[in-house]
Amino acid sequence: MAAVVFLCFFQLCGLCLSAVIFPREGPGTRALLGSVLGSVSLQWLPALMGFVSGFTRAGHMAAAVIITLAVCGTLIWAKRSGRAVSIGIKDLPGAFLRHKFLFFVLALWIVYCVLVPHSFYWQDNIIYSSQATYGDMSMHLSFITSLARQGTFPPSYSLLPGTRLSYPFLSDSISSSLYLLGAPLRLAYCLPMLLSGAQVFFGGWLFLRVLSGSDKKAGLAFTFFFLNGGLGLMYFLGGEEGNFSRIFTAFYETPTNYSLENIRWVNVIVDMMLPQRATLFGWALLFPTLYLLTRAVFHHKRRYYLIAGLMAGALPMIHTHSFLALGLVCGAWLTARLFRDNRLSVFAARLGKALIPLGLIAMLTMQAVLSPEDRSNSDRLLGLFLSVFSLWAGVLLLLLIGSIKKRRIRPVIFTWGALLLAALALALPQLFTWTFRQVSSGGMVRGHFGWVIGDDNYLWFYLKNIGPVWVFALIGLLTADKRRFARCCPPMAIWFVAELIEFQPNDYDNNKLLYVGFLFLCCAAADCIWGLLELIPKKAPQLVSAALLSALLAAPAALTVAREYVSRYELYGTGAMNLALFIDDQLPRDAVLMTDQRHNNEAAALAGRNIVCGSPIYLYYHGLNYYQQEWDLRTMYEEPGKNLELFKRHGVDYVLISDFEKKSYTVDTAWFDENLPKEFDDGGRILYRVD
Repeated sequence: MAAVVFLCFFQLCGLCLSAVIFPREGPGTRALLGSVLGSVSLQWLPALMGFVSGFTRAGHMAAAVIITLAVCGTLIWAKRSGRAVSIGIKDLPGAFLRHKFLFFVLALWIVYCVLVPHSFYWQDNIIYSSQATYGDMSMHLSFITSLARQGTFPPSYSLLPGTRLSYPFLSDSISSSLYLLGAPLRLAYCLPMLLSGAQVFFGGWLFLRVLSGSDKKAGLAFTFFFLNGGLGLMYFLGGEEGNFSRIFTAFYETPTNYSLENIRWVNVIVDMMLPQRATLFGWALLFPTLYLLTRAVFHHKRRYYLIAGLMAGALPMIHTHSFLALGLVCGAWLTARLFRDNRLSVFAARLGKALIPLGLIAMLTMQAVLSPEDRSNSDRLLGLFLSVFSLWAGVLLLLLIGSIKKRRIRPVIFTWGALLLAALALALPQLFTWTFRQVSSGGMVRGHFGWVIGDDNYLWFYLKNIGPVWVFALIGLLTADKRRFARCCPPMAIWFVAELIEFQPNDYDNNKLLYVGFLFLCCAAADCIWGLLELIPKKAPQLVSAALLSALLAAPAALTVAREYVSRYELYGTGAMNLALFIDDQLPRDAVLMTDQRHNNEAAALAGRNIVCGSPIYLYYHGLNYYQQEWDLRTMYEEPGKNLELFKRHGVDYVLISDFEKKSYTVDTAWFDENLPKEFDDGGRILYRVD
């Protein structure tokens, strides 16, 4: 109860701040922005207090005092300024009646609310996951529980002790806060996801509506983005008996995620928002920030530049990819602004449209001479990127000089300059404290061509993965007027970067950039489709045609969602649960356990304790050097008597031997039985204490 009240209190504080900061926005917009402000405050304030008091209850109480003082000060200032303050919750039903598509947004959020607890299902002392969360959930649980149980800040990897946690951990710390304050682990895990899911869905709708300027176009774009699916369904039609039904029975064989046929453009709801917590919480902040930025750039709300900059500055340790994507959007829109100030908007639109077919031809040409699997091309691709980036910077400089000559530079300085300074002032300390350390040590940034296209033809890969929406989007960009093109041009920058540069060892992770570009492409596709539908003389047939087209294109996504709902995989059995409970209740919070490297490690994920070396599927893709610990782990299990110094070096306090360890190593069980006392033994798992 205390944890839920704490979360609700921060939400209420966010709503109060929003009522003062955004008095001229509609009630629904104020409520959304207030909810986001409340969540970001709950992520950041306890973290900032953590540098002083650790991640403790005292630090959380101090965070609550700070947000209370901020709200009180803001309300007093508003009252003295004569500003009317209205949270506007009671006016929300009117927003749904004015924008009836919001009922569909609400329905989709309810579907998500069903999937989230299903993805972390606890029954009869067994934890089950869904298909999408089977791999990632244990890693996130280890971040959540270790931060809450150990309380050290800045946190370290419980999966690799002594290594600073540079993953965007604020996406998990919000659950750590609830867990620390007494919420059950499942509630602490799921509740913030439900809240952020609402922020993503309604924030996505809000941004698409202001970008497209139309409820109808925004509805199409929203459907294309969240119920995305390409042509993957064709691999499940016809063929042998059971070909279609395997969508609901096989592991990761769905119309939107079928690696055997290189279907990799996964569904946004199932494969991004459910398992990828950093993406979920990043989008929860990114989409409202894009809304404010759109209002600032195209609706001339100048003070929103500063607010958008402050919100952008909070992003890096929530989701670094969203911060980078937002930077690319800002770069594209700033360039468009400078072209406009120099009265070159028409030329800029023509140039941008020419670059689209030229870029596709360039990609096809590069594919003919470069292999996506060849890592030796990294330096060449980095050089190509730097050359194009330098060319863009030179053009930007010339445009700035032109704006100075035309005496139009001051508005740019006081708008874009304010955004840049605010964002960097908040982001740079995060980047230097966490991100750059891991990037430099892990060699994570490198050149790589073609995302995960493999052996597929470049055009065919994106056609079969994204489907007709990709074609409509390209047509929409090529036929847009100069204003519409300026709004929807950011995907060009995002795609260029994502196709040439990787920011993590996992090639697939560049989709976290590409999906932000896809959000804009969905808007361009909606523009194109509505332009065609308006050729139909009557409104009713237009709406029916749009609904039928949306339903057809959303069919693969619907099947993927259905597959997720029926999937269930045992992640932690009764034995693992009993051991985790014993560890959590009986062992010191800073204890180090020696276990094998299974990804579903109960000591790390459920009990929040450090283990010598976690699963490579987590550590490798975070760019961490874990190879010595991995080798030492094998040596300590197989020849413990000869390697006692390794136990001291890694600070091992307890050794676990179960069927997992016996399968992974040739364990010298006789030595452990003779030399170490048993702390726990249920017949299948033995926990030894290292004296």
